Amino acid sequence: MTKQTTFRLIDNVDVVMRDGVILKTDLWLPATEGAWPVLLQRTPYRKDAPFGSQYISALEFQTALRRGYAIAIQDTRGRYQSDGEFVPFEFEGRDGADTIEWLRRQPFCNGKVGMFGASYVGATQVLALSENPAGLKAIAPQLTTARHGETWMYRGGALELAFLLLWVIEALGADHILHRTAVMPPDVRERSQAFLERLQQDPFAAFARLPILNEAIAELAPYVRDWFDPRAIWGESELFSPDWVEANETAMLVVAGWNDIFLEGSIELFEKAKSRWTGQSDMPDRLIIGPWSHGNPSDWQGGEWLGYGASAVDLPEENLAFFDSALRDRQQDSPTVRYFRSGSNSWHAAPDWPLPDMVAVPHFLDCSRATLGSSPGAKASASYVSDPSMPVPTIGGATFLPGLLLGRNSGPLDQAPIEIRDDVLVFTGQPLRDDIEVTGLVTACLWVASSATTCDWTAKLCDVAPDDRSLAIVDGIIRWKRGSEAGDDPAELTIRLGHASRLFKKGHRLRLQIASSNFPRFDRNPQSGVPSTLARASDFVPARQRVFSGAAYPSRLILPVVTAAYPEARSLAGLRA
Repeated sequence: MTKQTTFRLIDNVDVVMRDGVILKTDLWLPATEGAWPVLLQRTPYRKDAPFGSQYISALEFQTALRRGYAIAIQDTRGRYQSDGEFVPFEFEGRDGADTIEWLRRQPFCNGKVGMFGASYVGATQVLALSENPAGLKAIAPQLTTARHGETWMYRGGALELAFLLLWVIEALGADHILHRTAVMPPDVRERSQAFLERLQQDPFAAFARLPILNEAIAELAPYVRDWFDPRAIWGESELFSPDWVEANETAMLVVAGWNDIFLEGSIELFEKAKSRWTGQSDMPDRLIIGPWSHGNPSDWQGGEWLGYGASAVDLPEENLAFFDSALRDRQQDSPTVRYFRSGSNSWHAAPDWPLPDMVAVPHFLDCSRATLGSSPGAKASASYVSDPSMPVPTIGGATFLPGLLLGRNSGPLDQAPIEIRDDVLVFTGQPLRDDIEVTGLVTACLWVASSATTCDWTAKLCDVAPDDRSLAIVDGIIRWKRGSEAGDDPAELTIRLGHASRLFKKGHRLRLQIASSNFPRFDRNPQSGVPSTLARASDFVPARQRVFSGAAYPSRLILPVVTAAYPEARSLAGLRA
């Protein structure tokens, strides 16, 4: 008995860009003749690798082909079989638009194109929007961002060091050397290969090497000169702006993860997308936020097993149902927002984001007792010494560290090794009288002083169980410059910890950590005024850090509390949030 073929595969088709560069593209076509909507993926991670092009991107090719879609998978410029020079982000807008225009001219395409994929493959979709190409009706970016400066390379002005270096070490460096073999002088090629091998053997030593920006890393990955430019780190230049998202009507399905390094950018992307439809009841955009970290979309995150339901959402089917709606004019029956809440380990639906029944509730620091409470604490201060040569280590959170695909170093991990340090302040609330749902943006508004003219401030929200185990839930950082005040004068700053969804259970306690480093996730601030990417160990200077509390300096943690689960939140929100 002969098994019927469900598709035709055409390998390595030449697609010519406007500047003559040829990008190699594989075409997966339904077995029967016809004109179909096309699902396009543009990837720097090898088009013929199923793990990246299908599994991570949450699309089952055979199912899509049977449902009447054609599929195009393309190596991006300068990667694998495609010609040209790979410069991250630089050509993705125009190359995406040129590819879409080429597809629309083919007899197998009915003029409608959707794009799909995760991480950088999501970035190729967002950047394609900048050209507003005709025929691009839908995109389904996963675990990616709206911008590619802040929320990708930087966070609060600090460099996402471990992510950027590991991206070069694991995904970009070797293929850059291979692709440029013909034009690299032999000594440079050998030097780059040897340097990459050292980085791969010990990534943590690579994170610690100083200065961050030197000739060896620039030879291996020339684009890091822009990434590590101090002006970009301080937010004085933004590589790309997401404003073009608001200038078109391309439908979006945004998939994010609470423990993903790109969560903040994913949520920003959805918020910009939905702003296009103000006052319309039939908004096509959708948001799904699972508990996942960047390489680990499983039911085990950090130190918590989240139950079988953590992976209950069928993302391949969600993608196809979304494309059915956008490309085939079928009615969407999914809620606008779906999110997973840890603590209860359950999925929830909502009509909008931020959640309509969310209020901001302050929890005030009391530096005299190291506590969190519902009213401004005593007039007091707490201090510590921040030494860049002995930074607070990264434990848990939305990280991108070795062991990525197992989530070994990301998610909610036990904070005991952090909380015993004398350069970390720990503020803990009383046992909760009721369950409290926290879903939305978590911030900390602090009154601080520093002996340094520039330093970092970090904040981390933890869930403390009755057995005193403290799990990290969400954390953030801000790179701070002292203003006109003297070193001892308090100044107010706000740290954006980020978005989270957690049911803090009755009997558990809220905890806030405050420190001045989180390494190697973020680069170390020398605290001497020397740019962090150019600093050597001799540029590191200890600084005395102080945090204040009291009515005049009401430092506080601000939590987005869902009132349906905690009605008392509305009265508490009337305090100074």
